[in-house]
This record gives sequence, structure tokens and C-alpha cells, in this order.
Amino acid sequence: MRHILTFSLCFIVSGCSTIGFDDLFNDYATNTTPIRQAITNNNIESARSLISKNSKNSKTHSNYLLSQLEQGRIADLANNPNNAQIHFENVYQQMQSKRQAAKIQISAGLEQSNALLTNDSAIGYTPPAYEMSMLHSYKALNYVYKHDIESALVEIRRANKVQVDELLNNQSEFDNAAAQAQQHYPNMDNLIRSAKNGFQNAYTFYLSGLLYETAKQGDDAYIDYKKALEIQPNNPYLQHDVLRLAKQQGFADDYNQFKRQFGEVNSLEKNQGEVVILFEQGLIPKQHEFKLRLPIYTSQGDARFYSLAMPIYINNAYESTVNNVKINDHVLSLSSLVHLEALAAKTLEQQVAGRVSRQIFRLVAKEKLRAELARSGGDVGNILANLYNLASEQADTRSWLTLPNQISLARSAVAAGEHTLNVGSQPPINFTVSKQRLTLIYLTSVNNYFNSHVVQL
Repeated sequence: MRHILTFSLCFIVSGCSTIGFDDLFNDYATNTTPIRQAITNNNIESARSLISKNSKNSKTHSNYLLSQLEQGRIADLANNPNNAQIHFENVYQQMQSKRQAAKIQISAGLEQSNALLTNDSAIGYTPPAYEMSMLHSYKALNYVYKHDIESALVEIRRANKVQVDELLNNQSEFDNAAAQAQQHYPNMDNLIRSAKNGFQNAYTFYLSGLLYETAKQGDDAYIDYKKALEIQPNNPYLQHDVLRLAKQQGFADDYNQFKRQFGEVNSLEKNQGEVVILFEQGLIPKQHEFKLRLPIYTSQGDARFYSLAMPIYINNAYESTVNNVKINDHVLSLSSLVHLEALAAKTLEQQVAGRVSRQIFRLVAKEKLRAELARSGGDVGNILANLYNLASEQADTRSWLTLPNQISLARSAVAAGEHTLNVGSQPPINFTVSKQRLTLIYLTSVNNYFNSHVVQL
């Protein structure tokens, strides 16, 4: 009996080869709470220290890519873009390797097998599409701050490709399966709002259009501004930019159509330039665990109800604390480009079917192991198996938790020269606008943390 128990326990532990015991028995969202608190308290040094202490730097660890994302974001918040780029590039290269290396298929199979006796945290974290598009957007911004528009455009094309590829892979059969599983799942409609899927991001398309416009590639800018408008049709700044570029690039039919919808566009005067404000606010919400009770039928057709540990977002939509900014004495309203919480919640919603299926398989596998231990080890084996099952059965709450919640836009023509931007109770930000040029002001606000970047494009 001792040999059987020892073998069984070793088999269970082998399922942790890509995950630490702390990760196995403590969910990711809870472990990351102190880091998020440090950011909201404007203690970035503490956040850096905590993320460094918790970092999973082994490429075989299931949380390696997620750890790299968090470290990259915190490096950006600490105004260390070079370090951020290293972490973001690590994620990109790893994702490329995953797509290209056939041996990963074997590795993925082993991870799925390990997860049957542990939980979904044993599966290597793969950033969903909305996280990958944000990664490339942040890399693009870091190049913009160094006035390297060519490299920024490379990253923004990658961000757009993520969305295009995901759109092609978005199969209706998967949606139908997810819809069936969602009948038993809590509602997240307040967070999801009008998001049709978890990957189309008007912010990345707008940033793309802005960079194409800077590079004097008007047709490409127009295409991406239009894509952004399709996602956020009520954003007045997107309406204006699409109307302006349709006229500028000579798309007469489009211009007449948009003119009927949005009215006339004011041309930029010779002594004017433009200021574009992109404003990040808040932190994306973390996932919580809830127990999903589902009927599972035996081979005799009897229904037995089991509780499955599943992740969920609390259905409370984020409300921004700053809704307008002031340039000199002129008030500009901020208009949302993306609610990342909506993309995150929609992504989770679309993953429900797969997560439920894995949980059911896991339940069956663990029950078989418990029965075998009980048969061979008696009460001791049964108790050990039950204790392990209870401790290891937890929801996989992993996601990139240092992302902002909302990104908004304001854009205005102003006279060339010196200006002052006022944002809530923050100190004034002085900036310069040149004739017929764009000035980008990028703002990040998370409770007590505030940061700004000003760059002439």
C-alpha cells in the first residue's frame, strides 16, 4: 500500500512540473493584489520589487509569459521603456516559437494532461488577442517616444494582424458551444457593454491611423480610422478624423456619405497644429472564483450535480474619474476608445465552453484517482486524495492585471506655440504645437499614480 500511495503522490506532483506549489494552491489574481495596490498608491518602486520577487523567469513555468507582461508594464509605468521592451519582446518571441515549433504540440498535450490532476493554472499561459494587441501598442509607443516612427509602425502592424487573425479564427461553432455553457454562467453584460468579441480594439486602430498620418500615409491612416469608427461609431473625434481624411484623400463618395452623417469638417488653418490626447485610466478588473453547479450524467443515465471552480468578473462597469481636460481655457470632453474590461470579459465569456469541458474531464480524472487510492490505500488513501482534490480545485484567474481599464481620446486644432494642459487636480502640463504638425500627449492615471508623455510627431 505504501508503494502505491507513494507512486500516486509522485504522479500528482509530476503534474506540477510547470507550476509551483504556491501557484497551485493560491490563485493568480489574489497573489497579484499587493502589486496592484502599490501601483494605485503611486509606489511603483514597491510594485517593481514585488513583481521581481514573484517573477517566473523560467520559460518552462506556466506563468512565464504573464510574468513578462506584468514586468514590462510596470517598467513602462516606472519610465523605463528599454527594460519594458525587453520583456515585451520576450513574450512576442515566445509566442512566435509556439506557433512555429511542432514540438510545442507535444508540450501542450503534456500541459493538458497535467491540468487534469491539478487545475488550469498548470496550462502554460497564452495571452489572448486583446493582450497581444496591447503589447504591440505599448512597444509602438515606446518607439514613438524615441521618435522612431518606422519601428513603431512595425509594431502597430503586428497589433492589427493579431486582430485580423483572430477575426478569421472566430468560428461560429465555438460561439454556439460557448452559448450553451453560458446558460449556467453569471451575467457580465455591464462590463461587456456593446463589445461584439474580445479582440477588436478601436484604440490600437486609432494609434495605427495616427502613426500612418504622421508618416504621410494618408490612405492607410484613413483605413484604420474607419476600422476604429466601426468599433466606436459614437466617438465624435473618430467621426471627425474619418470625415477629414475622406476629404483630404479624395474619397468623394465616402466623404459625401460621412458629411450627411456627421456634418461639415473644419480644415486646419496655416498657423495651426493639432494636439492628440490619449488617456489611460484605472486598472483592468481581476477575476474571481465562483462555483458553477452542473449536472453530470453517469453511464446509467443518472444525473449528479457537481460544483466546478470557475473564473468570473464581477458585473460592475468601471466609471472614469476624469471625463474632460482643459487646454488653456478650452474644455475638451474625453471620448472612450476602448474599455479593456469589456474585451477581457467577452474573452472569458467566449472561453466558457472549453473551461467547462476541462473541468468536467478533471472531475472525472480526480474521482478515478480517489477511487483507486481508496481501493489500494483504504481510508488513508481516500483522505489524502480528498484533501488534495479540495486544495487544488480552484479557478484559473490569470490575466494581465496591470493593464488600464479604459483608454479615451480627445483631439483639437490649436494655434502654433506654447500651451498648457490641465487634467483634474494634477499639475499643469506645458507643451508645444508646431504649424501643421501633431503633438501627442499620452496620459496614465491609476488612483494616486499619474504620468504623462509629450512628443511632437
